Amino acid sequence: MRRFMRRTAACGLVMLLVMCLLGGCSSKSSIRLGTGNEGGTYYMYGEKLEDYASNITIKTTAGSEANLRLLDKGYIDAAIAQSDSIDISTINCSAVTGLYTEAVQLIVRKDSGIESVDGLRGKRVSIGEEESGVIRNAEQIFLAAGLTLDDVTVSHLSFSNAAKAMERGEIDAFFCTAGAPTKSVAELFDKGIVNIVGLDDALMKRLINLYPGYNPCTIPAGSYKGQTNDVVTVGVRAILVVSPDMKDSTVTELIKTVIDNSEELNKDIVTDGKIDGEAAVLSVGIPFHPAAAAYLEDMGVHVAKWTGKAKKTVIGSQDN
Repeated sequence: MRRFMRRTAACGLVMLLVMCLLGGCSSKSSIRLGTGNEGGTYYMYGEKLEDYASNITIKTTAGSEANLRLLDKGYIDAAIAQSDSIDISTINCSAVTGLYTEAVQLIVRKDSGIESVDGLRGKRVSIGEEESGVIRNAEQIFLAAGLTLDDVTVSHLSFSNAAKAMERGEIDAFFCTAGAPTKSVAELFDKGIVNIVGLDDALMKRLINLYPGYNPCTIPAGSYKGQTNDVVTVGVRAILVVSPDMKDSTVTELIKTVIDNSEELNKDIVTDGKIDGEAAVLSVGIPFHPAAAAYLEDMGVHVAKWTGKAKKTVIGSQDN
C-alpha cells in the first residue's frame, strides 16, 4: 500500500512538472488592466504593453474614474488614470509609475467658427464620457473661462463616438484629454474637417493656480495632419496604479517592464519619451506601492510608500 502511494505521489509530481514545462504553470500573476475605449490613448498604450508583458489582459472601460472604481471593487488589478482623478481617501490604490503627459485638447469643426474656449457659447459640445477624467478637465476649463455648462448643449461621448458625431455634424466641439496624437482625433485631421484650439495665457494661468496638477503642455506643429502651428494647452499625467495588495514580485516585474520599454511604449506620444526617475514621479500625488518605491529608490528617487488608506488627500495632476 505504501509503495502504491509513493508511486502515485511520484506520478503526480511528474505530471505537475510536465504541465509547468508545457506552460500550464506560470510564476507570473495575471493582471487585468483597466484602460479606456478603443479610440483613446489608454487603450492604445495597453495594447502595446500587452506585447511586452504576457501576463497582462486589457479591459475596456469608460476611463479614469471608472478604472478607479473598478480597481477599488476588485474587478481589475491595475489601471491607467489621470492623476487629478485619484483620491485615496475614497479609493484604495497605490502608484506604480507615471507614464506620460496627457494634453487637454479642444477639438472643433473647421466650419464652427470656434477659435477660443469663449467661442463655445451656444455650441454643441461633448465634455467626455461619463466616469472619464475628461469631464473634470472640461468643467474646470469652463469655470476658469467664466462659462458654465448651461452656456452650451452638453453631450457625454467617448473619443471615438465624439469623432463620429463630429463627422456627421452633430456636435461642434469635444474635449479630449489624452496623449497626443490621439487616434480618433488624428482620423478627423486626416479628413481635413477639424482644428485644435489652444488656451490663452490668462486662462492657462488661472487653471494652473486654481487646480493643482496642471502643467503647461505644447502639442508640436505637425502632430496632426494639417496642424501648422504649435498648440499651447495644459497637461496632466497618466498614472499606472494598482491594488495595494498586489504581490511585490508582480509589481516589480510590472514597473521594470514599463520603464525598460518606455521609449517604445511612448514613441507615438509627442508629449513624452523614455521614462527616467524624474518622469516616473512627476505629478504623482499618491503613495507608491512598496515594491515600486523600492525599484525607484534603486534609480535614486525617494517616494512616499503606501501605508494604508488616507483620511483625506489629494490629488495629483491627470482617456479614456
